[in-house]
Amino acid sequence: MTVGFDGIRTVDSDSELCYYDRLLISSIGMEYPRDSFMVYTPENSSDRGLSWLLSISSVHLKTPYKAFSKWAWRNCSGIFTDFHRHGVKVFHGLDTVLPMGHGKEKVRMVTTVRDLSFKRFMKDYTWLEKLMRSSRIGRACKRADRVIATSEYVKNAIIKKYGTNADKIDVIYTAFRDEYIKNLNDEVFIQNSKGKYNLPTNFILAITDFGDLCNMETLYHAFSKIDDKKIDLVIIGKKNDRYRQLKHLAEKLNIDERIVRISSVNKHNFMCLYALSKAMVEPSLADGMGQCVIEAMISGTPVITSDDGCHREIAQDAALYFDPKNVEQLVKHLNSVLKDPESRKVMTEKGTRLAATFTQQNLAQNTMLTYNRARGKA
Repeated sequence: MTVGFDGIRTVDSDSELCYYDRLLISSIGMEYPRDSFMVYTPENSSDRGLSWLLSISSVHLKTPYKAFSKWAWRNCSGIFTDFHRHGVKVFHGLDTVLPMGHGKEKVRMVTTVRDLSFKRFMKDYTWLEKLMRSSRIGRACKRADRVIATSEYVKNAIIKKYGTNADKIDVIYTAFRDEYIKNLNDEVFIQNSKGKYNLPTNFILAITDFGDLCNMETLYHAFSKIDDKKIDLVIIGKKNDRYRQLKHLAEKLNIDERIVRISSVNKHNFMCLYALSKAMVEPSLADGMGQCVIEAMISGTPVITSDDGCHREIAQDAALYFDPKNVEQLVKHLNSVLKDPESRKVMTEKGTRLAATFTQQNLAQNTMLTYNRARGKA
C-alpha cells in the first residue's frame, strides 16, 4: 500500500510538531518496508534529521510535480494529481490539513489531532490563530474517513468540541524512540552527553516552551521551597518573551543561579538528560500526548506530573500527581522523590515496565490498522 503524508511540518526542524511527525513516519517506514510512504511538502529541506528519515528505504520526499501555487497544491485538488501518479491509497493529514476538491473518492483520508489546548489557553494565541486552528481541525475531522487522537483526553475533547462520532476516532498513543533502550546501558555515552551540555551533578528536569499552558510558575515556586537547596533545575526550552518574565520571577525567588536553561538537545542525547536527572517534572495544564512522560519513564526517571490532560492515562500508578495550581503538593512530591531512595526505586520500576508498552512497533501497527479501517479493510 502507498500512503501519503502532509509533510510541511515534517521537514521543518524548527517546528514543535516536527518531532512527532518524524517519529510516526519512521516507525511505520521501518515496520512496513514493503509499503511506500510519500512525504508531501511544498518545500525541500537539507535538515540532517530529515536525511536520516529519508534513509529509510520505504520513505520518500515528494515536492509538487506541477503547481501554480504551493498553498493551493497542498490545500486544494492539485495534490491529487501527485496522488494519482504515485498510487496513493491513504493520505494522512498530520497537521489537520486535508486537501479539498475532486479526487477524494479515490483516496481515503486520515487526520491526527494532538491537542485542543488553544480552546482553553487564549493568551498563547491571537484571535485569528484560534479561529483558524478551530476551523481547520473541525473541517479535517468532518472530512476524514478516520480521526486519530493521541489520547482518550484528546478524543473526548474532539467529541465535545466538534461533535465527531466516537466510532470514527482511534486513540493511538505516541512512543519512545527505540534507541533510548539501546543507549541506556552506555555509561560512556551518557557521561559524554553530560559534558556536552555542561550539566550539573544533581538536577531536576523540565521541558517547556514557556507558554501559559506549560505552567512553569508553579514549578518555579515549588522549586524555591524544596528542602535540598543544592539541587539544580535544568530546563530545555528556547528563549522567548515569556521566558524573560519567568527569569524575573526566578530572581525574585532567589533561584536564578540554580536554573540551567538549554535551548535544544540533539535527539540522540535526549535520553541521557532524562537518565541523569533525579526526577522529571511535567506541570503542563493540558498535555494531549504525554511524550515527555513516556520518555522519562523508559529512561528510568521518576515522573512528577500535573493531574491534568492525558498524564494519568499515560503514567497510571507509575507517577506522582499534583493539582497544577497547588505549589505545596508539588513541593511534597519533590521532597519525597529526592529524599527517599526506596520511593524512587519503586517509581522507576513501575515506570520502566509501563513505558515499555509504548513502542514504535505498536505505534506503527496501530496506525496501519487505522489506514486499513479507512479503506474498509479492517
